Amino acid sequence: MTLFDGMETFVRVVEAGSFTAAARELAVTKSSVSETVRRLEQRLGVRLLDRTTRHVAPTEAGLAFHARCRKAIAEAQGAVAEARALHEEPAGRLRIAAPEAFTQLLVPVLSGLMRDYPQLEIEIVGGVPPVDLIEAGFDLAVRIAQRPADTLIIRRVGTSRIIMLAAPAYLARHGAPERPEDVVAHRCIGFSPVFWGREWRFETAEGPLAVPVKPVLLTNVTEAMRAAALAGLGLTALPEWTVADELRSGALVRVLGDWNTLESGIFVVYPSNRLMAAKVKRFADHLRRYLKAAGLS
Repeated sequence: MTLFDGMETFVRVVEAGSFTAAARELAVTKSSVSETVRRLEQRLGVRLLDRTTRHVAPTEAGLAFHARCRKAIAEAQGAVAEARALHEEPAGRLRIAAPEAFTQLLVPVLSGLMRDYPQLEIEIVGGVPPVDLIEAGFDLAVRIAQRPADTLIIRRVGTSRIIMLAAPAYLARHGAPERPEDVVAHRCIGFSPVFWGREWRFETAEGPLAVPVKPVLLTNVTEAMRAAALAGLGLTALPEWTVADELRSGALVRVLGDWNTLESGIFVVYPSNRLMAAKVKRFADHLRRYLKAAGLS
């Protein structure tokens, strides 16, 4: 038995004035109510009710226990109401793990989310490797991959496409590659943590094509790659979402646009979708809509 077993039934009996009335309110039999209170008294080792053939009344111990039970039940009901409110209406803290470069993209998404739900408090932690989200204290993570771990609940919200690009000044000096193989003759800026640092991959009608590159600049910082490309240091390969503004303004120009590259999904992942908090669902909805509007769905 748990600590709370029988408490609510006892309170109903005291306030209804009889086992019969309490049973009617609880939609159970009178014998069930009587037996529940009897087991509670036996467990406590205290007589809580004085019983007559027509009426029951709390003993002195019963009166004190009733007052405490009422407070405990009120607190429990408040906890249930608060949990349901947090589930139905986004509120409280939302702690998000995301790739460091992706955090800039989250700002306009979160500004809309916080405007719609002012009770939200948001913390973004960038550059977090895959971790146990519950143990690390995260409500969710944004991950970019072919497929996140199967141990997580996964919702795909967009597509991450690697594109090749360069500054107009670089292309004016060196020309634009026309075929994937042409990048070998170009100065390249590479991303060291993944294969794109040494090899640029394309999808062709004949199958995958991998072109080896020898970067003149190799870095593990996406912002440094973008800055180097803007400075005209060479061709680079970056996720389209990292350079959307530069492409719109013409500060960077896409090359080899007719050649397909490998794509990854943009996923919102979280530990469980059972009673998923409203704040997690609303975040995923806002991010999906933002990515779709940006052509990244």
